[in-house]
Amino acid sequence: MLALCVVLFVVAGGLVGYASQGSSILNPSGYGVVNGPMVPGVDQQVATFSRGGAPETVPAGSYSTSFGGRMVELQGYVTIQVEDAKAASDQVARLAASLNGYVASSSFHDTGSSASIILRVPEGNFTFALQTLANLGSVKAQSISSNDVTEQYVNLQAQLDSYMTEETALLRILNSSTTVKEALDTENAIQNVQSQINSIQGELRIMQRLVAFATINLQLTEPAKNPTLDFSDALNSALAGFYTVTKGMLILGASLFPLVMVGGIVYIPYRHFSRRKQEPIGAK
Repeated sequence: MLALCVVLFVVAGGLVGYASQGSSILNPSGYGVVNGPMVPGVDQQVATFSRGGAPETVPAGSYSTSFGGRMVELQGYVTIQVEDAKAASDQVARLAASLNGYVASSSFHDTGSSASIILRVPEGNFTFALQTLANLGSVKAQSISSNDVTEQYVNLQAQLDSYMTEETALLRILNSSTTVKEALDTENAIQNVQSQINSIQGELRIMQRLVAFATINLQLTEPAKNPTLDFSDALNSALAGFYTVTKGMLILGASLFPLVMVGGIVYIPYRHFSRRKQEPIGAK
């Protein structure tokens, strides 16, 4: 009796191992997984978006929308005049971090008198971020644009499902191949399908990220500085101008001196002989 139990236990273990191995063959690379969990169907995603509105913060890698189940990418463009662009930039970075966002890029111009910053914040905090940024100074310009990518996302998801179905069928064909040529041809087809799957999954990730995190293009400028009269600078400029003029005159005089000398040597004899010719004959 004990021997029979041992045999049954071994057979059951073998069957379980074979089943798990077969499932790994059907999906060896884990395709259909985006950022960890399995991607649900589009209808399920839209239903999830519609419940309770958008969250205040969005964990990295997930996505949401506040447009009635539509997937919408938000872009904001703001120009704000501030007293100190560098100090305002530091405040912007702290604001982004407090909203579970980040600064995608930043640059300074004209020795720090202006700055260009790109912020990424969860789309649920987009309006709050714009309102908070307005407190930095005087808003000179602001615009908002949106891009509905729902249909594009649905089409990509449908293509992904189709390629994954095709990959599963090809894997089954590969497992039942009887010749080397058939196996090689099937493997090439699988590689092409997997390349398409990777490409579509990459597009879906980018789209999810752009929907989950709105983009704010921020320009920070400082007011124009009023020019002040500096007597010392004016005096220095006047002295520099006088020196430049005097130097130029000296150079011009030195350059003309040889010509004057040559002209004098020629002119004096000419003048002398011309006067002698003009004297009356009786005066000689």
